[in-house]
Amino acid sequence: MEEKKRPTFLGFLTGLESADEGIIGGFLILNMVGRPIEFHCTAPVRPNRAQEILFGNTLEGFVCGEQIAPALIGRTKMELTAVLTNNPRFLTAPHLLKVPLGVVFSHFQNDSIDKERYALWDRTKDRIKNEEVLNKSRIESSSLGDGEQKSASSHDAFFSNSLETLPFVPGVDYSLWRETVRGKNHLALPASYKTEDGTTISFDEIVKRIDPFLKFIDSVEPFERIRLAVEEAQKSC
Repeated sequence: MEEKKRPTFLGFLTGLESADEGIIGGFLILNMVGRPIEFHCTAPVRPNRAQEILFGNTLEGFVCGEQIAPALIGRTKMELTAVLTNNPRFLTAPHLLKVPLGVVFSHFQNDSIDKERYALWDRTKDRIKNEEVLNKSRIESSSLGDGEQKSASSHDAFFSNSLETLPFVPGVDYSLWRETVRGKNHLALPASYKTEDGTTISFDEIVKRIDPFLKFIDSVEPFERIRLAVEEAQKSC
């Protein structure tokens, strides 16, 4: 008798920034048709002054990628196909996670393309070709903490248009991810992923596994659910 296929799920991971409280991690797991299976969030993580000094510009990547991400993903016992984030600061330590980690970009817009097709392009892009783009990204990244205080909804600023426009994050090599467009969903997935048993999963195989989800799930929308859920959780604290 053929073994019954186990259900798999797709995770969405983000960090909501508050000038007063620090970073709150949120993790939402959806089934194949976009219904919630699990939701987890962290208490606000606020580094102390000594950590700010010692870690310098690597601090946010350390908090998001090495503290919040493993803690949240480690809570689930569900079999995850992949985890998607809209914040590149979570990409600093993908080796600590037991699942492929991808990045979600803004919706892909091109009226000349049939929106019903889900095998449009798989293309590799150079990390950052133009030094002006890099400098601009650094300025935009560093200015997030300036000016008026940011609410938890400030995570929306992290939806970039491509790997080329992601802000500079110390320790993140964007060449390890490849972009793909599935319908209007635009994301970057690992060029390859090595499982715990040493098996290497190719980019094409990761895309194949995630495709069924993207026929029913808008990859941008779940991050708004996370934001609202975290706000509700904070009200009850």
